[in-house]
Amino acid sequence: MDFIFHEKQEGFLCAQHCLNNLLQGEYFSPVELASIAHQLDEEERMRMAEGGVTSEEYRAFLQQPSENMDDSGFFSIQVICNALKFWELISDICLANFLTQLQQEAYSVFVVKGDLPDCEADQLLQIISVEEMDRPKLNGKKLAKEKDHKVYKTILEK
Repeated sequence: MDFIFHEKQEGFLCAQHCLNNLLQGEYFSPVELASIAHQLDEEERMRMAEGGVTSEEYRAFLQQPSENMDDSGFFSIQVICNALKFWELISDICLANFLTQLQQEAYSVFVVKGDLPDCEADQLLQIISVEEMDRPKLNGKKLAKEKDHKVYKTILEK
């Protein structure tokens, strides 16, 4: 893995950015998520019509705006779940390929069952609060000079 994908937040497209960051790539656009939302709206309309298209509930339902999306970029949790359904179908294959790639790049892959024992670093962090002084560079390029490395200071050093 050469870099970590991060899609910067734009507008209110939280669902799109969440999905793409989770899946580590540009997999979903607002248009694709809107298409899923429209499909859900149509399914809901058909379900409501089962009670009768002349019913008061059906007519009231048709007057309401979509609860699956709006013009601001909001998408419902149902849209997010439906977007991930495709990934559920291939998740085992993707996971196997991803783990194989990591092993080929000389990473070690371990499966841990149960609780991990306490680690010295975790114990130190509970005693000494650490605060990052410089923000990390998220452009995927390695730092060129030693002086560009992050500087950390503990409360004791301050």
